[in-house]
Amino acid sequence: MNIGVMSAWNTNSGVAMHAEPVFRELIRMGHKVTVFSFVKNDFHGECMTAGDEPYVIRCFGTRTHTAVLDPRPFLETDMDILVVEDLGMLPVEKMANIWPVLKKKMKLVHVVHENRMCEHSWFYKLDWDKVVYFDHRQDFLKSVYPDAEYVPFPCFPVRSGSKKEARAKLGLPQKKKIIYSFGHRGYHSYYRELPPRLRRDCILLNLIETDYQMLEELTPTKWRMVRKSDAISTAEFDDYLFASDAAIFHKFRSRQHAVVSSTVFQALGTGCPIFVPSQSDFFHSWKKEVVHYRDITALNKKLIEVLRDKKKQKALKTAAEAFAEKHSPRVIAGKFFDIFEKVLGENREKK
Repeated sequence: MNIGVMSAWNTNSGVAMHAEPVFRELIRMGHKVTVFSFVKNDFHGECMTAGDEPYVIRCFGTRTHTAVLDPRPFLETDMDILVVEDLGMLPVEKMANIWPVLKKKMKLVHVVHENRMCEHSWFYKLDWDKVVYFDHRQDFLKSVYPDAEYVPFPCFPVRSGSKKEARAKLGLPQKKKIIYSFGHRGYHSYYRELPPRLRRDCILLNLIETDYQMLEELTPTKWRMVRKSDAISTAEFDDYLFASDAAIFHKFRSRQHAVVSSTVFQALGTGCPIFVPSQSDFFHSWKKEVVHYRDITALNKKLIEVLRDKKKQKALKTAAEAFAEKHSPRVIAGKFFDIFEKVLGENREKK
């Protein structure tokens, strides 16, 4: 099958975290995939996370900035299906100009990333052969698209790495336990002080963006490291988790209208114990796969429990890997392929 996808790609956006595992898996399944993505001077996300593959064509900008679109790659590429991810970031008005032509040549599928009904009329301008959503809190879409289908958000594959090698690569100490506080993609360095019981054997590693101001940078201690970075690659994202004994992902509000934590979907398969705030809607997908905390006191207590109890560490890893396997790229790509076949089959029946 010849499949196209119009999406963020090789960036740290949640949309890319959805598209990349699915469409890379479709390639492994033997399908021809063409990725149409944002130009590098106007893309969705904060940074590039990897170099582009040969099948990536960068030919449009964001709706809210340049809104450019070169129609030729869409018109010249042979496709049975074109999947469009996160319409709200795309140059919809320009897309509408070529939509009648595309509609005659291929089937058009929309993966919706909004967490509420869009208030803008342009959102409903394009005619779709199928609408897909990935969280049951998006069921509101059925009032507009009655045959919209639910396909869960994909995890990145289950993978393992050497703690020793990851620490050497990142320049981290080998002998201490590392509690990693992730501070990119709108996540906050909420956790800044280790309790006395952890200070002898542990290091708190705060990874923050370059322009993030953290007073603790000015007061170095033996048990805290603060690192600043404009961007981390996909490989570095994994290495920090392989190097760590616990990872904290603290977030309540999205920079966009996100529905789920794509970052945790990416992280689950690494085997590192993950801690998240229990009051946040971003982490509702998980119960026993991650550790939930309500406040600093609870977080301290649960960190001490997990770091000192190998049975709890194993239980967390087993549950996280089971979830990642259930939502693996192979499983989710298979569900998308079934939808593609059904949509194309309906077309054959009409003929």
